[in-house]
Amino acid sequence: MKIEIDAVIDDLLSKWHQYSNDYRPSRGFSGSDATCRDHRAPTHFDWQNGAEEARALKQEMKAFDQAIHRVPNAPEPWYTCLAFEARNLASAAQVWNSPRLPAGEELAVLRIEARNKLIQELSRDGIIGS
Repeated sequence: MKIEIDAVIDDLLSKWHQYSNDYRPSRGFSGSDATCRDHRAPTHFDWQNGAEEARALKQEMKAFDQAIHRVPNAPEPWYTCLAFEARNLASAAQVWNSPRLPAGEELAVLRIEARNKLIQELSRDGIIGS
């Protein structure tokens, strides 16, 4: 049985991987024409159509992204460990690994250290904890 905080971190890492893969550095081609681009839809049905949840998830992932990027990658590759773990959690399989990460028991220790550093950053921002 997983500890509750591990389940929360696993869920956040999986969602963060999806969020960070959806990010585009540039806008690219517009999805709407110039006459309708500034139209704002009313928000009185956002609670019903899921837009509120999507907006809340985006804000949560933005805060998580800032916190995880504060986890250092030196002297140990903690950030790299978290990034690969997020990728594996999102794909629901242990298929991704890095030559920079150790193997075996050293990886397990590095993973615990990385998660502890992430929990400290998340607690500092008030994302988890009370």
